[in-house]
Amino acid sequence: SSLCTKLHDLLNITTLNSFLSLHGNSFLLRRRYTFIHIHIVMVVPEIGVPRSAPQSFALAHSLAGHAGAVLSVAWTHNGAYIISASQDKSLRLWNPKTGTHVKTYQGPHNHEVTDVIIHEDNSKFISCGGDKQFFQWDVTTSQVIRKFVGHERKLNAVAFGPKEDTVLSASSDKTVRIWDLRAKGRGSIQTLSEATDSVLCLKVAGDEIVAAGADGCLRRYDVRKGQMIVDSLLQPIGSLNYSGDRACMLVSTLDSNVRLLECDSGNVLATYTGHVNKRFKVEATFDATDSVVISGSEDNRVCMWNLVDGKLIAELKEHSGPVMCAKLKGESLVTAAGDGSINVWTTVQAPATREESFLAATASANSGLPSNFGGRGNEKKPIRPMAKRSSGITAVMAAARSNENANTNNNAAQTSREATNRDRSRSPGGRCEDKDANEEHQQQQPKRKDRGKKGRKKNNEPTLVQ
Repeated sequence: SSLCTKLHDLLNITTLNSFLSLHGNSFLLRRRYTFIHIHIVMVVPEIGVPRSAPQSFALAHSLAGHAGAVLSVAWTHNGAYIISASQDKSLRLWNPKTGTHVKTYQGPHNHEVTDVIIHEDNSKFISCGGDKQFFQWDVTTSQVIRKFVGHERKLNAVAFGPKEDTVLSASSDKTVRIWDLRAKGRGSIQTLSEATDSVLCLKVAGDEIVAAGADGCLRRYDVRKGQMIVDSLLQPIGSLNYSGDRACMLVSTLDSNVRLLECDSGNVLATYTGHVNKRFKVEATFDATDSVVISGSEDNRVCMWNLVDGKLIAELKEHSGPVMCAKLKGESLVTAAGDGSINVWTTVQAPATREESFLAATASANSGLPSNFGGRGNEKKPIRPMAKRSSGITAVMAAARSNENANTNNNAAQTSREATNRDRSRSPGGRCEDKDANEEHQQQQPKRKDRGKKGRKKNNEPTLVQ
């Protein structure tokens, strides 16, 4: 009972189902201390998701060199380099681990460079900008391999198709165009023209194309089925990002809100506020575990929220201009701002939380438990590593909602018990007021054997701790 009391005091948790469905410390507690799970059900009626400590980042390098605002940053697929796109009409290759500038790409762009994407083999990249065209570059030679022409106004975003043999471009001419990299011609092979205003952002996931922009509509094109689904948010949309399981999408709008949308239903699962985003495209993204939402802000901050409860848990304040984009790769975060600076952040080992301290203390005291408590004797079996589960954002959000429903059901059950007790108090002993009926009831009861002085059967079940 004392162990369970410590667990109740140390863990900030709410529902049992959520607790058993999460990964990380929750799985560790479940597999290493199965005996705690049994007594949790008996002693602690409300147990659930532990609130993990906010992820901490420390500034590793500050990259300077651009003469204008940095509008986009892309990681190479091996995480060794980054390429930045700027308003100074150039792109730069950096080594984020050492903080050094490697190479500059400039010349073809006559206007600002708004977006950049890198091929999977890291040998080529594609950039677009305000000059109504985009280019395919060779990383090593710094030469343009191919130029694509067809849009009537500036390009805001580019994205690869499923197999990188196609490229999609979003423009202020209200269209999304699809280009075939294998074709010899420079024209597009298909045009999506359903938008009523500038298309600002674009994402591709499998057979699905998602585009959004200044008209406040999120358009999802299913290429295989030939269908289009429109979700209207009534605010200009500047950023889109999928969750790891592609079940949810993070949408940043120019009303200083970041919304978490469920892809299947289009429902808004959560809204994150506290930053400023009213004038520029500001990117919002997930962390590596899909448990933290990261976004730039026009007041020179990088804001981080807890995914489930939407609380602001951390801020980074090293930029002197509006933070336009944030890209995470492994344990490194890159942020770029309107002052032309690029900051590289690395994760810092946070101090042990109360939950982690409790686990360590319980592990050290485990040898003092009875030999048959939660296992077979004193034999020590190796703990098999648990398979890593997917993020399951929808399941986590559903668990949070089920906690509220559980509280409502508990209140209803308590009210029902109180009503039952009032009814019994009106007839002592819970018996019928009819005397004849009581006598007939007593005659139908079997005679009891001698069970001690008080006539009660010994109860071998453990007593519940109140």
